[in-house]
Amino acid sequence: MTKQKLTKRVVESAPVPEIGEGRIWDSEIAGFCLRIYPGTETRQGHAAKPVRRMFAIKYRVRGIQRWLTLGEHGDGPDKLTADRARKEAASVVVDARRGIDPGEARRRIEGLTIKGLVELYLEKGPDDKPTKRDSSWAMDRTNLERHVVPLLGKMALDTVTRDHITGMIRSITAGKTAKDVKTKLRGRSIVKGGAGIADRTYSTLRATFNWAIDKGHFAGPNPCAKVERKLRPAVERFLSESQAQGLIAALDALEADATISERQGAVYRLLLLTGARRNEIAGLRWTEVDFDRRRLVLPPSRTKAGGRTGDRRISLNDMAFGILQRLYKTRGRSQFVFPATKGDNGYATSESKIWRDKVLPKAKLEGVRIHDLRHSFASFALADGASLPMIGKALGHANSRATERYAHLSDDPVRALAERIGERFSPKT
Repeated sequence: MTKQKLTKRVVESAPVPEIGEGRIWDSEIAGFCLRIYPGTETRQGHAAKPVRRMFAIKYRVRGIQRWLTLGEHGDGPDKLTADRARKEAASVVVDARRGIDPGEARRRIEGLTIKGLVELYLEKGPDDKPTKRDSSWAMDRTNLERHVVPLLGKMALDTVTRDHITGMIRSITAGKTAKDVKTKLRGRSIVKGGAGIADRTYSTLRATFNWAIDKGHFAGPNPCAKVERKLRPAVERFLSESQAQGLIAALDALEADATISERQGAVYRLLLLTGARRNEIAGLRWTEVDFDRRRLVLPPSRTKAGGRTGDRRISLNDMAFGILQRLYKTRGRSQFVFPATKGDNGYATSESKIWRDKVLPKAKLEGVRIHDLRHSFASFALADGASLPMIGKALGHANSRATERYAHLSDDPVRALAERIGERFSPKT
């Protein structure tokens, strides 16, 4: 039996047998070996096969002898160098001593499909990411189950390539996964496609693969990595001061003629006055309103940053504070500031429809989204001289990169600067 340390030189210079299999056993790790298989010449209807040098290890676990092929020698992404094979062999020996069969784990991984991974991620992922909000997991479930599984669900993980991911993105963008799903007696789930959905679904699947690799469910590499995507221009619509005043006037008029209630109009006023996210205001509870300190205090489960930044504190200016005081005087039994029209357990979810069908036409603000009120808050703060770190704190950003996008939202400070420079050289009268 030939024994010597398996190095690159030894592996590449190993003699090739004419038939059958040749072996060289490693002199340092028991059971670790190189298996050499001769190539074949080109025959009619059959292409030639090159010489193969395969790393393997023989081990014993729970009294049973096993063989595990580690991989083929080479420098490519799907090959093993001698050093890397040695590390994997040492890991197998450690696992076997603990009663863990790495071959069994590998066979389980090799049989895992995209659908199986999605189910595993949605079941086990929340325990590994405790700061991620329930609403974010709900969005992940929709992206994975409604878009990824129909397109790639039956594929084994190790067969998915970048081309498959690119094709998935193209299909979702084209609307091939869009459908109207009946969820219960009177319920519907309208699944949409488009570039935005495709982008979010790609990000979700990439995170799913990263989790699988981290947890040992997939050997890698991540097929979503380095996928070239068509970058979408960021949507950064915001209101000018005159448009914001027009919006407030439109809300006044709609409330005056009872087209919307004061409580419904208050949602949009508070969004503009606080820079909060839509769900932070729409789902606001009275226990989250600190009247003594004139602020809202939202727990991590109600914020996008989750547990990374702790409670989110939103200061209330005089107008916002006055709105909440008036609403408090007419509150009912619900814990929510904006309760659902039926029952006492939920909050209203009609703000998007009211915004689209009633507020926008009245205010003549075609194409403006509810989220643009948050952009507008940032642009007004910037125009008033607030620093980016201060704006980021007011908006509840977990990092400065999220705030930097607001630096150019408003042209007013830049225009004012240009005007001051121009005044230096304008004719004096």
